[in-house]
Amino acid sequence: MANGYGLRGFSLLTLRDSDFRLILLIASTLWIYSSILKFPFSFPSNYNDVGYLWIRDVHEGHHNLQIPYAQYELEYPQVIGALLLFSQAVSTYFPFVLDQWSTFVVVMSILEYPFMIGTIYNLYKLCAKLRINQKRIYLYVLSTLSFVVYGFYNWDFIVAYFVTLSIWLFLDKRYDWSAVTLTLGVLTKFTPGMMIFAMLSGLPNWRARFRFTAIAGLLWTTVNAPFALANFATWIKLFTGYSGPNHQLQNTWISMVISAAGLGDIISGARAGHILSFGIFGYLLLRALASKRTPLEKILLSWYAWYGAIYLFDPQMFLQLFPIVVLTPNFNFLFYRLADMLNGFIILFYFIGSTHPELPRYITDQLTPFGMINIFSSIRQLIFLAAYFICFNPKVQNRLGRVYDGIVDGFWGSVAGLTGPLHAAYAKPT
Repeated sequence: MANGYGLRGFSLLTLRDSDFRLILLIASTLWIYSSILKFPFSFPSNYNDVGYLWIRDVHEGHHNLQIPYAQYELEYPQVIGALLLFSQAVSTYFPFVLDQWSTFVVVMSILEYPFMIGTIYNLYKLCAKLRINQKRIYLYVLSTLSFVVYGFYNWDFIVAYFVTLSIWLFLDKRYDWSAVTLTLGVLTKFTPGMMIFAMLSGLPNWRARFRFTAIAGLLWTTVNAPFALANFATWIKLFTGYSGPNHQLQNTWISMVISAAGLGDIISGARAGHILSFGIFGYLLLRALASKRTPLEKILLSWYAWYGAIYLFDPQMFLQLFPIVVLTPNFNFLFYRLADMLNGFIILFYFIGSTHPELPRYITDQLTPFGMINIFSSIRQLIFLAAYFICFNPKVQNRLGRVYDGIVDGFWGSVAGLTGPLHAAYAKPT
């Protein structure tokens, strides 16, 4: 593609921009470290969904080299399905890293690496285009606990890559290619599909909206039709199976509300939780679409609405929000770091019950609504929900700024009362 979207633009920027080369070096070394933490031959080898899927579908399920969606059920869409099949083939015929399992995980890390780098590149170019400080990539992506813990863990950087590319193309008014890359994001995970409404509202006329929708729909249908025709009963489980409409409430404040209201637990109250979750998201989305925000702001708001209210917010999904936060200049850094820290804690404490079964249930039970893990998850999620209302509203920001200043003044006034007068240079931080 022209305008720097593809490999040529990436190569030119790498040759000409020393700052970008430094970002690439840091991102690459962190990726290597994040991957090594998950490789089966490492000790200790940390849990990751990539390795788990090999155990579930190959070792135990005996689906090696079978076609997903036609010969066996897979909850991830076709882009991930293709990567899984390729990794299975390499690890089966060329197990060059100790054994088949280790080779599978290493190959997947190699395959995902370009998408991570591509996400960084897209963000770097978007920041330049929008006059956003590119150092935000360091602060909000590369220096996070979530990058190290979940960078190589699932496939969320692939989602982030297609989302950033789609947004970039959309802002450059290359709407056809934006529709294509958005669809590729949906063919990786379903989540990016929710931003199509904000994109459609930002198009110049109804003809453009119809064309955008038709391109996206045609590509999605072209990819899915062969599987639906081959084995409809298995293909449909992509939408109704593991993570379908009956999925439990997981890592969300929604489960707290449902439990406190007496509507059930994370399983029996799932349907009520889904209704509440989608009801809140629908309201927030319509609120954003009806506002006078820019098309980009509406896209960003749709992401905060989704992850602020969704009933399933597993910690690796945090990576999908990396570019969204980078493109939101008014996202409070302190609260973001708090969300990132709590997000990292989720998996670090997730399996504590297996090694310390004597601990109280609120610590060992990962999914109980008012347990430690879900409290971490809920606070993290509510920070993103708050971002929806605060980051794009200068009036609210000013009010909260005055409250913050009042708290700081009160704190330092109390310190002075306890310790006596302080030198003016130390009386209050700037």
